[in-house]
Amino acid sequence: MKVLALNTAFANSDVALYYDNKKDYISLESSAKQSENVLVCTNSLLKRNNINIKDIDTMAVVVGPGSFTGIRIGVGLVKGMYMANKNIKLISVCSLDLMAHIYNQTNTIKEFWCILDALSGNIFVCKYNSYGERLTEPQMLSGENINQLSGIIVGLKSDNLEMCTNQIEFSPQTLMSFALSKIENNDYTEEKEFLPIYLRKSQAEIGLENANKKN
Repeated sequence: MKVLALNTAFANSDVALYYDNKKDYISLESSAKQSENVLVCTNSLLKRNNINIKDIDTMAVVVGPGSFTGIRIGVGLVKGMYMANKNIKLISVCSLDLMAHIYNQTNTIKEFWCILDALSGNIFVCKYNSYGERLTEPQMLSGENINQLSGIIVGLKSDNLEMCTNQIEFSPQTLMSFALSKIENNDYTEEKEFLPIYLRKSQAEIGLENANKKN
């Protein structure tokens, strides 16, 4: 089994490879241009492990919520590879589910929330049980709705949100761990369901709506 996993939905990006019980990783710092470097890093990771993209069995990618541009890059890259080889199995990774998986590795006692900064005073949020299973659907909250959250609130260390009681970090290792757990559970994504999770409008769409209101 050969698995390639990508997370381009945030400032720092990760590429992870699994094959023959071996793992290898590459991380891109926030200063790197994802659109120019993710494919280069992916090719580099495959090349140094003597793996051809045609040999990949499964591809996993974080489909959001997160950066609009980053999500498009990751989903677009995987879709392009899939079109070249439709025997590849696809796995959609929700970033909030990935957070729950990371937190759940060391904390399995109570229900908890996972949240992400959605900018402009908004947050992406989803509630999970002690097994890391969803109790709600991912959504975006703002204003007073955010203040109603209580209990264990898990956020990203890089977001530095004051309301969080616990902070975690993404890594290529945890990304691959989550991808492998979905493979173990035969939790693949059909092509028609392989879609980005935005949960909010892009800045361009918001800007256009504001401009139309002024007119």
